[in-house]
Amino acid sequence: MAERLPSSLASPDLFRDLPKKFAEVGVVLVYVEALPGAKIDGCAFFLDGTPVIGLSGRGKRLDKILFTLLHETAHLTLGHVNSDEVVIVDDEQHSGDSACEQQANDQAAVWIFPRPIPQPRERINQGWITQVALERSLAPIVIVGHLQKHERLEWRSTLARNAPTVTEELESWL
Repeated sequence: MAERLPSSLASPDLFRDLPKKFAEVGVVLVYVEALPGAKIDGCAFFLDGTPVIGLSGRGKRLDKILFTLLHETAHLTLGHVNSDEVVIVDDEQHSGDSACEQQANDQAAVWIFPRPIPQPRERINQGWITQVALERSLAPIVIVGHLQKHERLEWRSTLARNAPTVTEELESWL
């Protein structure tokens, strides 16, 4: 299921039914509004033997929430959490601090980009972003976010302007 999520979540409205889809494979998916000042993106744990993924919605952009969802899913599939001990809480301050965090990041990245994106042009434009997104069945903001993360685009790039958010869809889970 996880490997299909990036292409099945190419627009915000497609996030609305995620709790039902996760429930079909035995995972509870919940939204917990981020606490003011907290930098927690998500968590993965077991509750009474049932795997749970919590998303805070921090970051709001479709690409960031998608990555957090896949990252938390990776913690479960890689066995980083089990039914009797570990809770993985991912926050900005500790992201990437441990081997488990790096493994979850790597797995999430593979699910989003099972093959590398083409080398971008020197001057990246909306046409190139759209073309790559269509070829990969991804939301264009996922390509933009990837390029920002790898410092190929500035964080304040005009290509990220009006990026789709999923806050309304996450709030519908309540």
